Amino acid sequence: MIFSFCLFVLGFFCGFNISLLKRIEALKGSCVFIPCTFDIEQKYVKDLTDSAKRMWFKAGGSTAVFDSSSPNTGLLKGEIFGTATQKNCTTRFDNVDQSHNGSYYFRLEANGKLQYSYIETTYSQVQIGVLGECHIADSIEGLDMKKEIFYLSLRCSTKIFCPSRPPSLTWSSSLIESITGRQYQSQTELISDLNFTVSHRHHKVTFTCTATQQLQKQITTQESCVLHVQYAPKNTSVSVNPAGLALEGRSVTLSCSSDANPAVNYTWYRDTERPLNPVQTGPNLTINNTDPTHSGRYYCTAENKHGTQNSSVLLDVQQTHFSLLYITQNSHLNHQWQIL
Repeated sequence: MIFSFCLFVLGFFCGFNISLLKRIEALKGSCVFIPCTFDIEQKYVKDLTDSAKRMWFKAGGSTAVFDSSSPNTGLLKGEIFGTATQKNCTTRFDNVDQSHNGSYYFRLEANGKLQYSYIETTYSQVQIGVLGECHIADSIEGLDMKKEIFYLSLRCSTKIFCPSRPPSLTWSSSLIESITGRQYQSQTELISDLNFTVSHRHHKVTFTCTATQQLQKQITTQESCVLHVQYAPKNTSVSVNPAGLALEGRSVTLSCSSDANPAVNYTWYRDTERPLNPVQTGPNLTINNTDPTHSGRYYCTAENKHGTQNSSVLLDVQQTHFSLLYITQNSHLNHQWQIL
């Protein structure tokens, strides 16, 4: 919010006024940029020259914390932009910390009687708030869980505390592929949008936005989000345990697996039944004491609210054959029977 004040008497401009933000935030170790313009009463115009001192005071203090005539000697060091005759008081303070929190007002000292502090009740002071750490914000747009493949936009933003040393935003993910966001910048904010088409392979993938502030030492802040994508069953398959031929009289377990979100319901069918009536539900179908009547093709259907997918396996139960072998050992005249 910008406050300004001017006074009109009989249609003629005749007052001191200043345009100044009410509050500005800065990051510890960074700089703070204060947009500012001022004006003076008409009778002092001749006294205003570029040699005029443009100064900043902390509220309640009597000593200038910044003086344009010696910008690197005060409590706050930095740069003031433009000239006094341009009525520019825009200032940058460098390397701020929490001790610089507080309200500040502008003072102009020129030739003659043009000595003025902009602290009247009608004028605004700027409040500087120094943050100990940087914060970034993220948001998800375009998420449509009704579609298996959809367009998604991830947005990451951070404040620009110091325009001369703006931050950078980079994206990374738990996927191997590299990703790059599209960036936008205003005077106070840096935005990066990551746009892509989402499919089932992005389920449980973590996307991370990293903000890097170029201070005396680089400061990085990260914000992450995990995508939860819903999709129909994929890669449905059936396995047999034990593998290979199924022997009569043994137990056989058929297992069905599928990749899906949300989790699927499994239903088993046999091709010997017309129509295919379900025989069992659940991921496993166990057949105890098998015999040749259990031979046939078994189907597994994986289903969730987004769709279904089938897989099948052919079960072949082999009969066990027995034969007797009579062995004679002449030396001992012993008789042995061996089952083959």
